[in-house]
Amino acid sequence: MNEYYLIKDKCREGLTRYLENACSKIPKTDSKQMLDLGCGTGVPTLWLADHFSGTITAIDTDRKALGFLQQKIEIRHLQQRAKTHHISFFDFTFEPGFFDLILAEGFLNTVGFETGFRRAVDSLKKGGYFIIHDEYRDHEKKSAFIGKNSCQITNTLYLDASVWWNDYYRQLESEINDPKNAGIRALFENDLKEIESYRADPSLFRSMYYILKKL
Repeated sequence: MNEYYLIKDKCREGLTRYLENACSKIPKTDSKQMLDLGCGTGVPTLWLADHFSGTITAIDTDRKALGFLQQKIEIRHLQQRAKTHHISFFDFTFEPGFFDLILAEGFLNTVGFETGFRRAVDSLKKGGYFIIHDEYRDHEKKSAFIGKNSCQITNTLYLDASVWWNDYYRQLESEINDPKNAGIRALFENDLKEIESYRADPSLFRSMYYILKKL
């Protein structure tokens, strides 16, 4: 399973520059409390650890992905700065207004944008930042909803469909088809379905970073 996650992480790194671009739009201050929602194997989690001071809480319901992230945290001696939690976001308890920065990379798309947004914003400090990466669909509706729920959109970053092919799926497909990975090809069943979906309608893979400040 680690081989699978290593390949996914290597391909996922191709998208990290867009996270870096989004995060460049917010101030970097000391002693941040950060929350990574739906962290998976933690490529964004570890990027935050490298570029921001403070403590990161990383939550996900995928126990195996979290286990792989925990291994990476220990290898890099980040146990005091990055804490993983195997728990649903809706079961996770937090103090209102606790976090300075929240990251949701594709997470709100899985739990429902409005439902997840309201709960996440409740845990964010006034003046804190919320970075959301979500599918582009319903962009105008989402923007209006954000403005009515205690947040201001300070910046956006649009990723067109070509980004997802050039910086992620093309490399992933190459790795899947590499003969050296034939023994684990079955693990990529869902990834292959995503690639098929992309080829059928690339427009569905447009996405947007929303950089928000809580008022």
